Amino acid sequence: MSSTQYSTSVVTAPRRFEYWKEVVCRHCIPASSKPLVKSDFEGQLAVRGLGSLDICTLSAPLHYWERTPRHLRSGPDEDLWLGFTRHGYGELEQGGRRAKLSAGSLMLYDASQTFRFSLGGSDIHLVRIPRHLLSFRLPGVEKLTAQVLDDRRPGVVPLREMLLQAAATPPGLQDAEISKRFSQTMLDLLVLSLELQDLKKTNAELDLYARVMNYIRLHLSDPNLTIERIAQAHHVSTRTITRAFARHQKTPVSVIWQERLQASREAIENGHVRSVSQVALDHGFSDFSHFSHAFRKAFGVAPQTLLRKH
Repeated sequence: MSSTQYSTSVVTAPRRFEYWKEVVCRHCIPASSKPLVKSDFEGQLAVRGLGSLDICTLSAPLHYWERTPRHLRSGPDEDLWLGFTRHGYGELEQGGRRAKLSAGSLMLYDASQTFRFSLGGSDIHLVRIPRHLLSFRLPGVEKLTAQVLDDRRPGVVPLREMLLQAAATPPGLQDAEISKRFSQTMLDLLVLSLELQDLKKTNAELDLYARVMNYIRLHLSDPNLTIERIAQAHHVSTRTITRAFARHQKTPVSVIWQERLQASREAIENGHVRSVSQVALDHGFSDFSHFSHAFRKAFGVAPQTLLRKH
């Protein structure tokens, strides 16, 4: 868990804010900035790695950052950021949403979108998260930015505690494997926290997942069972179907594939079929060679071999 330290005290007072902008833009997100206080600017920044994440901890007087369309063009960045204002305050605007930040606030923001961000105080932790680590599990995550996470929802309080531990750089996190596992647990808590901010929507998607799973199992013999057909049957968009499955770290296509193979195996073992072609067609496979290859890869035995045993 390497760490790099910066302080504006290494340069003369007139140059401090320019130095601060240069350092923060290098390690965080390129954006325009200006101080919001008239006194001399004094800031400290610590940057450390934690598994697949980077944690930037800063202390500084109130100042303002703005990422504009020009910055998106000149310095494109797809990362997502988790902010934790432990002893800080400010305001974040993004995607038509505005979040007032106070001590202890947790919020998400997106480097691939424009934003306005004022912040000041001490022990402000900004966590860089590679986008793919969240986007697969939370489709539409860009719509969850600029909202203070509600402490009453599961996951938020332990997420805050883990962030505090990570920022304190305990000796145990010097180990690369432990650091990797720690960061993954933090991501799991963040996903849970974001999912449960809207309980009504979450419950609706959990119910949809159960209904779709039942639909898939009833239509395994249909070779045209696709995500489009599933969405049409449930009067929702394909994006909604994808999001419901992403909550379980699955995709509809992979689930259909797995369910077909498992049902094929059960049909053979229970003596319900007499040939490989029959079991393949009964479960939506039209390419017998492809079916045999996938079956062997999944279960370590060819369907012909299993059929002879039963």
